[in-house]
Amino acid sequence: MKLGYLYRPVYAARLAAYKLYELRHSDEPWIAPGAVRFCIEHLDRQGIGLEWGSGRSTIWFGERLKSLISVEHDLHWHSKIKRQLEGKGYANVDYRYVPLNHDRSEPTVPYYENLPDYVRVAEECLDESLDFVVVDGHYRQACILAALPKIKTGGLLLVDNTNWLPLGQWQVPSAWPIVHQSANMMTETTIWQKPRSAALTTEVSPAAEIKERTGKRTLLL
Repeated sequence: MKLGYLYRPVYAARLAAYKLYELRHSDEPWIAPGAVRFCIEHLDRQGIGLEWGSGRSTIWFGERLKSLISVEHDLHWHSKIKRQLEGKGYANVDYRYVPLNHDRSEPTVPYYENLPDYVRVAEECLDESLDFVVVDGHYRQACILAALPKIKTGGLLLVDNTNWLPLGQWQVPSAWPIVHQSANMMTETTIWQKPRSAALTTEVSPAAEIKERTGKRTLLL
């Protein structure tokens, strides 16, 4: 008997459970459910946020923050979410369409000689001004680097799909502790917190080394 057959019922059961969860929580962000619960417990309604990559999360985070800048590169998707925000009357969400400066299929890198407009949105924020940053769109490593000085001491950095790269390649300083990490069938979500003395270094932290996958990967988003 092939072992693959043994895993099919388990996979089917997990998939069914995931689909059921989605149906029951259709308004929640497309991140790991554990990360959703963490945000429910830790987000402050007086908080200031920045989000790269929009969707259900934009409305959900908008309900839980004082103000939110959300950046989207897909015009069709932006139009859809914009209608939803307008329908709910969320004046605290500054929702922006910012097209990419590179072909969408081109692999992204942490550093650009000319910073993409999509990433440059972070420059509008003062240093140490953001309580919460979400990186779930394009140019992810570059967005993280742009966001680091903008996050307040004690502020949170949420990155979705961290299973796509070894943790040490996400450019988060080794001094920043991981305060939450969880996964489901579709994604792994990791949340870091900015410590009091956060040296902006990209060294791999011990926690990252433990969880780091072998091999270097190319990031397409």
